[in-house]
Amino acid sequence: MSKVEVILVDVGNSSIKTTEVSNGEFSPTKKFSEFSDLLENYTKYPMIISSVRKLPFFIEERSNTILLNYETPLPIALNYSTPVTLGADRIAAVVGANEIFPDKDNLVIDLGTCMTIDLIDSAGTFQGGIISPGLRMRMKSMSHYTDQLPDISEEFIELSSGVIGKSTKECLYSGSFWSIIHEINGVIRTLEEDFTSLNMILTGGDAHFFESKLKAHIFAGSKIVQKGLYRIWKYQQ
Repeated sequence: MSKVEVILVDVGNSSIKTTEVSNGEFSPTKKFSEFSDLLENYTKYPMIISSVRKLPFFIEERSNTILLNYETPLPIALNYSTPVTLGADRIAAVVGANEIFPDKDNLVIDLGTCMTIDLIDSAGTFQGGIISPGLRMRMKSMSHYTDQLPDISEEFIELSSGVIGKSTKECLYSGSFWSIIHEINGVIRTLEEDFTSLNMILTGGDAHFFESKLKAHIFAGSKIVQKGLYRIWKYQQ
């Protein structure tokens, strides 16, 4: 049985995802809801953690653990005015993109609670990106900020007539869904004026809803954050 090298931990807004690495091979991802469950399952192993949430004290004080942030030694450069505010998940994702496609200008499109679009150039320099509401956030906000529009953020509606909704719920879903499609396509079109061989990578929990609708050829990066975390961990050794 191969020895576990490290546990890669990706803490999102809704779940804690873990991946074991043995001899460079990644195990299937596991999900936990509580940090105590995480430690109970991985008491003795080294970890590297990317988190978009505040971590509990017993995680922050754990030995043999790297808590990824902008001060962590990285195999890429950061050209970012406010690195202290740069999310660890965004760092891990662009490192992962650079690991998979080291000689390309990579655009990482992460469709989660928020949508992030981040650019790392072929020289391995993170150049910044875009943050905007994700699919559920767009749907939920329209209900939250109005008196009569319903919250459809937990529904996924089959549109009866293409882009044009035939009911209020369809209109809300179509507006949320197609605004993301056109936003992504517009950003790609604009960046391709300066980066003629731009490589696109689509990831995140909602990525599968959008993959077939985007015009550009896009690589599906299901473990891009994990690959970035592993490369960063190896960089510390």
